[in-house]
Amino acid sequence: MSYSNSEAHYAFEALSFILGSILFSVSSSETPESLLLHHPEITKQISNHLKLPNSGAGENELCRWLQNTFQSSDLTLQLVVLKLLPIIGGVYLSRASLRKSLAGFEAILLAIYAYETTSRRGQAITVNVSDLSHPSIYHEVVVMNSTTELNLAILSQTLDPHGTIRSTKRARIVGVCFELYYSKIALIPLCSEIDFYELCVIWAGQDGDMYEDEEYGRKHNGEDIHDGNKQNASTSEGGVGKITKGKKGGDKKDRRIPLP
Repeated sequence: MSYSNSEAHYAFEALSFILGSILFSVSSSETPESLLLHHPEITKQISNHLKLPNSGAGENELCRWLQNTFQSSDLTLQLVVLKLLPIIGGVYLSRASLRKSLAGFEAILLAIYAYETTSRRGQAITVNVSDLSHPSIYHEVVVMNSTTELNLAILSQTLDPHGTIRSTKRARIVGVCFELYYSKIALIPLCSEIDFYELCVIWAGQDGDMYEDEEYGRKHNGEDIHDGNKQNASTSEGGVGKITKGKKGGDKKDRRIPLP
């Protein structure tokens, strides 16, 4: 058994202990890392645990497992953690202003941030943008000067190492984690991408802020936003959260993600 396989087996067994049981045996055709990455039931169990009221604390075993799993040398195991980033990031950001311990979530985010910082050697991500003063991108100017040179656009600023997450650096650190997530998105299961889209919807709100409007189910532009027979417009199973129509003050505090 290779070192990478032994890491995956250990991670699988450790997760089984944390979740209570994972009812899927590892056969010769199903590697543990493949099950952890692609099996929907395992993903659902992990997601449900991450959304528990006491999740994210420093002593949380699942958070410690996710941190250690990401720091392994197995790329597939790293993807297992990255696919859960929309859940981790969404729950973390929604609770950041509640003055409760989130050291477990922060340890995961710092591990991902440190990985990206090391991979990029702290350098910024830049792109050269052609000067539009050129007649065409296929034609060269005879005399080059400062007005005809390529413009350097910065897509992501330089990265500084961080050992803790301060409120002033929270958005930047989480953003860098999602930059890594996006760079690996071709390898990440589709269900995680859906979770990410739903996180963006929850963060942005509907027409400015859906969570401050008790009458979310009202007609919009002459059409009902959702079927009047339904009381809830929920996200995909195991997703980031649910949009709930109910009494004032229902799930608003826990669902709305405050801007940094």
